[in-house]
Amino acid sequence: MKKIYISGKITGLELCDAEWLFNEAESKCIKLGYIPVNPIKLNHAHDKTWLSYMKEDIIAMMECDAIFMLSNYKTSKGAMIELELAKELGFSIYFDVDAN
Repeated sequence: MKKIYISGKITGLELCDAEWLFNEAESKCIKLGYIPVNPIKLNHAHDKTWLSYMKEDIIAMMECDAIFMLSNYKTSKGAMIELELAKELGFSIYFDVDAN
């Protein structure tokens, strides 16, 4: 089964709100027929800087075949980087139906 990376805004959100959004996205990705890769659930054993999170998240993303963009992705520098990378690499791209 193919994997899908979930991308969206995390920085600036309360952790419980971000977790809820990403967990909801997992269910949507499963319905699309993918194994979801949720960056919030990755083992972030690093210095907790934005760059360290991005490096680890992009490594996880590279093991995927598609990307699922949460509706808040446009307000996230990291999600916009992930979207551009996915486009350049020819990933299948899905947008949350609640996107603006």
